Amino acid sequence: MDKGRREKPDQAARTVLVVEDDAMVRGWVRLALEGSEFTIAGEASTAAEAEELLQRRRADVLLVDYRLPDGLGTTLVRSLRDRGLAVPSLLMTAGPQPGFNEAAKDAAAQGTVLKTGRSDELLAALRSVADGGTVFDERHPRRPPGHATLSPREREVLQLVAAGQTNRAIGLELSISEETVKTLLSRIYGKLGVRRRAEAVSAAHERGLL
Repeated sequence: MDKGRREKPDQAARTVLVVEDDAMVRGWVRLALEGSEFTIAGEASTAAEAEELLQRRRADVLLVDYRLPDGLGTTLVRSLRDRGLAVPSLLMTAGPQPGFNEAAKDAAAQGTVLKTGRSDELLAALRSVADGGTVFDERHPRRPPGHATLSPREREVLQLVAAGQTNRAIGLELSISEETVKTLLSRIYGKLGVRRRAEAVSAAHERGLL
């Protein structure tokens, strides 16, 4: 968490909502933003707190930890997108993680950053995302073979599986046949490298696909 060299602010003030349960990391973020054009719109320790804060405060960028006490940061970002809250999002993790960039893209986040990086790297990433760009840290290895992303329909099926729905109920919900549900589940199992429904749900949560 080296403070690094700070760029001089050359833009109007922007707000960042920090979603991170580690107080030390939140302190590092505050120090990194000192003297820049960014100010803290609020701090949340959980996804639930972040959703509540966003009802009351405006944020230009979300800075979200990947692993939160009540879920994954990717799940929070995807949930906000689904509800029409399209705030540019930057996802953080403590170190390089295989497939993290792909998981962030699947969740419609705009970038990734390392919490163990330099302050100037964090500021550069925030600026890029706030300006409408994307910035995915190349230190994260690419997703390994067999960890392919799910199609929108496959994700819908897996979400219903995670909710405890039977194949028949899933078919009725999505207006597809039970055989089609079985075919989609077979594809999901193959992509995730699993054999059972519970394993598929667990693997998808772990990889930020749900």
